[in-house]
Amino acid sequence: MSKTDVKEKLIQTTVDLLRESGRSEEVTSRQITEKAKTNLAMINYYFSSKDELINIAVNRLIKSAADDWINIENRAQSPYEKLLQMLLHLSQLTMQYYSLTKSTTIYELTKADIHLPFYIIPLLEQHFGGQRNEFEIKLTAFEVISFLQVLMVKADDFLKYSGKDVRDDHQREYVIETFLNSILKNE
Repeated sequence: MSKTDVKEKLIQTTVDLLRESGRSEEVTSRQITEKAKTNLAMINYYFSSKDELINIAVNRLIKSAADDWINIENRAQSPYEKLLQMLLHLSQLTMQYYSLTKSTTIYELTKADIHLPFYIIPLLEQHFGGQRNEFEIKLTAFEVISFLQVLMVKADDFLKYSGKDVRDDHQREYVIETFLNSILKNE
């Protein structure tokens, strides 16, 4: 098996184990390597830690679901509406896999390279239609994604602070739509 094959096998095995258990803290390095039919040292050879491997696997789960959504999105919607619906869908997935996404979101915020904002840049460019430059668009994308990440990680504290429970679909939708309207100045 080539190096690429082993690395991919570790990632896919981790995705499978996460789907089975639904909880990242229950997936052990030993389970991953036994199911992938490789030795324990391979995790540290290909990844900086098991946390990095878990993060990659959870991101693959979320990205797969996001790609599914993008493929069936309503083309007649405005860029703002597409962005709002995409963020609502992704936040719903984040809550669905909360035991997995909380730890990976913390990892994304503190250790991973910034990459998630790139997914929404095309919709922001369409929304602003040339009224903002590249840096302003990137800054807005970063602000939107960072807000959502912190909101999900601090769900309990946000409830105490604001009275809005982002674990509830309707309240989460209200919070996200209110934030998006304020950041995009959508009337």
